[in-house]
Amino acid sequence: MTPIPWRNSQPVGFTLFAPGPRILEIYLGVDPAAWGGGVAGRLLRGAEDHAREIGRDTLELWVINDNERAVGVYEKAGWVGTGETQRNPSSGRLERRFRKHIG
Repeated sequence: MTPIPWRNSQPVGFTLFAPGPRILEIYLGVDPAAWGGGVAGRLLRGAEDHAREIGRDTLELWVINDNERAVGVYEKAGWVGTGETQRNPSSGRLERRFRKHIG
């Protein structure tokens, strides 16, 4: 399990997991006050560790299409866009899928 990052006694990020047969889909969030502090990178590394622990070799996530800050974080961590898009069921905003193979 990925630990929740804390700052000043407050949680500043989270990772949720939806495991499939070979793929681990992740949902990641970081408090904007903690942006630029390495929280997202630590959460992504923790997600990779968790995927290995449960025998998954691929991780996937969806990111809002115009969230260039998050896209940059994912690409820096070795994630690759798949070209797939979808509308977020809650907001209707366009999302794109990213994937990382770790095994």
